[in-house]
Formats: sequence, C-alpha cells, structure tokens
Amino acid sequence: MSIMKSTAAASAVLVLGAAGPAAKAQLPSPNDAGVSTGHVHLRVPDVAKHAEIWRELGGQERSSGRLDTFMFPGIHILLAEGEPSASSSETAANHIGFAVKDYAEYRAKLDALGAEIFFESAEDGQVIADLPDGVRIELLTEPEQTAPIVFHHIHLSAPDAAELRDWYVEVFSAEPGERRGLPSALVPGGRVDFIPARGDAPRPSRGAAIDHIGFDVSDMEAFAAHAESLGIEFDRAPTRVDAINLTIAFITDPAGTHIEITEGLDEVE
Repeated sequence: MSIMKSTAAASAVLVLGAAGPAAKAQLPSPNDAGVSTGHVHLRVPDVAKHAEIWRELGGQERSSGRLDTFMFPGIHILLAEGEPSASSSETAANHIGFAVKDYAEYRAKLDALGAEIFFESAEDGQVIADLPDGVRIELLTEPEQTAPIVFHHIHLSAPDAAELRDWYVEVFSAEPGERRGLPSALVPGGRVDFIPARGDAPRPSRGAAIDHIGFDVSDMEAFAAHAESLGIEFDRAPTRVDAINLTIAFITDPAGTHIEITEGLDEVE
C-alpha cells in the first residue's frame, strides 16, 4: 500500500504539534505487532487555560505555536482550540486515567484547578473528576511508582464492552485482560478499559472534549494492510507529512471513538 505525501506543514500541525527532542523516550517500545500508546487529543475553548491545567498536573510541555503538547510517561496530551460539542463523559471516549504516587497531592491539585468531583474513594486512593470544559479524568494511587504521575488507561464506553474489547485486541494486537471485572485491552504504555453504556449509546467522540485517542505504530504500511484485511475503512488514509517527519491516519471504532494512528510520534521535528 502506498502512503500519500503532504508537504503542507500547516495541515499537519493542526493534527499534532511538533514535539521536539524532549519528547523522545516518552512512549514505550511497541508490542510484536508494532503498536504502543500514543496520544489523546483534547478540544478546549481556551488553550492557555487548559495548558496551565496540564502543566499543573505534571505534563512536560512542548509547543508548536498551533497546538500545545504535554507529555507524560506513556502518553502525549494535545490541546486544540475549539468549543467541544459534548463533555467526554457523554461520548464513547469517556475519560483518561493516570496513576499518581501521592493521592493527597493530586487531590488538592484537582480542587485548585476547579475540577468537579464525580466519584471519590480516598480509602482506595481513587478519584474521578471533570476538569473545566468537560474532560473527565481518573486518578489511581500507585505509591510504589517512581514518577509523580504516569498514564494508566483510556476508558471507553460502549453498548457491548466485551465486543469492543475484542475489536481492539484484533485491530491493535492488544493483549486481552480485565480490570475490576470489566474487559481491557493492553498495549505497551497503558491499557484501554471498557465500560458498558447505560441507557442510550454514547455519542461519537469526534468534536467533543476528548476528540480522539491515538496509537503509535512502528510500520504504518503494515498496520494499514492489517486493518484493511479486517475490512476497516480509513477516515483519513495514511499520509506522510515530511515537514514534521510524521505519518498519520484516522479510523473510528464501532462505538464511535475517533482514533489517530501515528508513525514516529516521538521523532516529530
């Protein structure tokens, strides 16, 4: 399969800001199929305001001038300005999960940031909160970890959680698992957890507070051939963007989660 090329830097920067040398080694080595965690792309009405939020949560900042990128071990958080069509809790991409070393420290940060607490179990060191403008995050306490905060999971909502887990296992060669009795799909760097939707099916993520999630691959052509063998249609075919040394593509999962596939996220110039 051939990969389309683009020399227009502007269109690429709208997808991913330049991460630069400091981004290296943030993402883990991929699995045998060449897949690892990548990024989560947020749509926010005030980038400066939300940059301060992710800076306070411990993200290592790199700015391209069009998008702000905040790097955590295992994931890149990207900010793009725009009015979100829905809070993430209303969509298939329900929330982002992080493991923190010090629960009290991060619980205080949430208060200072004006987060609205959705669920809390201080005894278990767990809190789920909505950041301003609709991005839901979960914090889990892992006192033995060395870093203050690391990526833990993306939590997706679907009418059939087990069926969606099986789709991620097949498409991304993820390892099937479970957490707290619910299905999971594990890739190097983190996991995708699945919860059954209650009531109406969740809204598609595209345009919402969590606009899309991302995986990084070591060989886009191999991934594209695999996806097409499964009958998956690309929303955006694999495209090489020479200006920033990156290859990108988009697909959508059966529940409506918009997904970006990147090759070379840690090598963006």
